[in-house]
Amino acid sequence: MLFGYSHLYGGYAGGQAEYVRVPHANVGPLKIPAVLGDEQVLFLSDILPTGYQAALNAQIEQGSCVAIFGAGPVGLMSALCARYLGAQQIFMVDHNDFRLRFAGEHCGAIPINFDRDEDPAEVILEATHGRGVDATIEAVGFEAKGSMLETALTAVKLEGSSGKALRQCIAATRRGGVVSVPGVHAGFIQGFLFGGAFEKGLTFKVGQTHAQSYMPELLELIAAGAMKPEVIISHRMKLEDAARGYEIFEKREDECRKVVLTP
Repeated sequence: MLFGYSHLYGGYAGGQAEYVRVPHANVGPLKIPAVLGDEQVLFLSDILPTGYQAALNAQIEQGSCVAIFGAGPVGLMSALCARYLGAQQIFMVDHNDFRLRFAGEHCGAIPINFDRDEDPAEVILEATHGRGVDATIEAVGFEAKGSMLETALTAVKLEGSSGKALRQCIAATRRGGVVSVPGVHAGFIQGFLFGGAFEKGLTFKVGQTHAQSYMPELLELIAAGAMKPEVIISHRMKLEDAARGYEIFEKREDECRKVVLTP
C-alpha cells in the first residue's frame, strides 16, 4: 500500500514514496456481497453492532419486555434488534417527538416523552402493573439531562456525566432484571443509587461494543432481509456539506435521525 512520502518516516530524501506494512490488516476488512447496497451495510461497523450487543446484553428473548432510554441512532438500533430477538413490548423514552414517532412506526415501540409525560419509570411501572420491565437499555450516556446540581458538577469536572437515565433504568427494571448500558460514560457519577440496584438484584452489562465479532452474523441477517438498518437514514448530503449535517443532527433540526454523506 502506498502510504506516503519517505521524509515522513525518516527515509530517503527527494519525495520518494515508501511502501508501509499495516500489521493485522487482514483482520478488519469484511467482504460484502455485490448484491447489497452501500446503505444496507453502512452501519455494520458502528451503530448496528452497538444496538445488537445492547439487546444481547439485556438478555432479550421471545416475549421479553424492555425499556430503552434514548431514541438516538443507538437507541433506535437497539429497538430494531430487540424486536428481532423477540421482544414483545418495547418502551422508548426520549423528548424528541419525531424520534419517538419513528420508533413507534418502525419498531412498534410505546413512546414516553419525558418532557411532557410523568416520571418515565412511574409510567413504565404503571403499564407493567408495578412489576417493571425485564430489562432496560441506557442508550443516552454522558449526554443525559441531569439536575441543576449534576449540571454544575459536570461543568467543573467533578462529575463525568448525569446519572439520571441510569437511575430511571434502575427504577423501571423488575427484580432480578438486567440493565444494559451501551451509552458512553466517563468519570464519576453522583447519585448512582447502587443500594437500589443491590436491593433489586439487578445485573449490569456495560462496555465498549465488540463490533467485529458481530459483523459476520449481522451481515447474514441483512442479506436475508431480517435486518434493515438503513431505515433510520433521514438525510443524504454531499461530503462538502458535512458541517451542516452535523449541525442539524446536533440541534435536532428537520427531524434528523441519521445523515449519510457521499463524495
